[in-house]
Amino acid sequence: MSKEAILPQVRDNFKLDSLISRPQNLGEISEEEAKKLNAKLFKFSYGSCKSGLKIDIFWALDSDEKIVDCKLKVFGEAELIAVASIAGLISKNKTPDEILNLKEKGLEYFLRENPNKVALPKNMRFLTNVMIDALYSCAKAYKGEIEDSEVVDSFSGATKSFIKESIKRFNIDNLEDLIDITRAGAYDKSCQYPGAGDYLSNIYLSDLLRETLDEIESEKKSNLEVSNKPFKEMSIDEKKAAIESVIDRHIRHMLVMDGGDMEILDVKENGDNTDIYIRYLGACNGCASASTGTLFAIEGMLKQKLDENVRVIPL
Repeated sequence: MSKEAILPQVRDNFKLDSLISRPQNLGEISEEEAKKLNAKLFKFSYGSCKSGLKIDIFWALDSDEKIVDCKLKVFGEAELIAVASIAGLISKNKTPDEILNLKEKGLEYFLRENPNKVALPKNMRFLTNVMIDALYSCAKAYKGEIEDSEVVDSFSGATKSFIKESIKRFNIDNLEDLIDITRAGAYDKSCQYPGAGDYLSNIYLSDLLRETLDEIESEKKSNLEVSNKPFKEMSIDEKKAAIESVIDRHIRHMLVMDGGDMEILDVKENGDNTDIYIRYLGACNGCASASTGTLFAIEGMLKQKLDENVRVIPL
């Protein structure tokens, strides 16, 4: 990548500019460096230079399969450098299973200068989307899970599963947004819809969009009764979804404003109580108020919105 490609442009996001000009967690980890950490090295490549976006992930994992160090090498837009910097940060001290619980929204929040304003314009949001997909793919590869999903666009490498997940992740309801968020069909239009390009495609984005929207509508109908349940009557998975919703709507922006964030590690039923185990991220990790004021605010909001017997336990 040329120096010109990584020079920061004029933006209203100082945090993004800082991560581009002074990146973190970029580079690679050698076998020798991993040994010094008493860790094993795992390497994974996602994308290709031909497609204009490539991500190489290096993990050093200890005997408990915790990622003690993470580095990334990237090829693509300048903003991808900032995204990779944050991806490396939030990957550390997690297991591959925990990586699979990361959310694109959490990664994007970390890039924000203003918690109420998205960090990247719509046509750049694909960078956080593909980064999360790259981390997921890396974790699955480490676990030996071979992902068998048909490639929809051979140029970008976008698969059927990635496109369907993107539609659900971003609530996409039109072809233009789907192309922006996935890059599928952006250069070779043949996979957009029949007759859009010079070639016939086995799978069209328009068909995948319609199919996935039908699935979402069916899920909404089947989940209607679930959403109306009292919190105490919910299953663990339903409780997790309700907790995540409250955190996203009422809590996360407060943490991001101070340069931090949080993630839910586990939810367990303990008698009449529902115990929520969390981990602080960024500036919240190690902050003096994390175990007092911040904790009380998080727990108070969850009690107010969900149930009085909720307990938040930071790890």
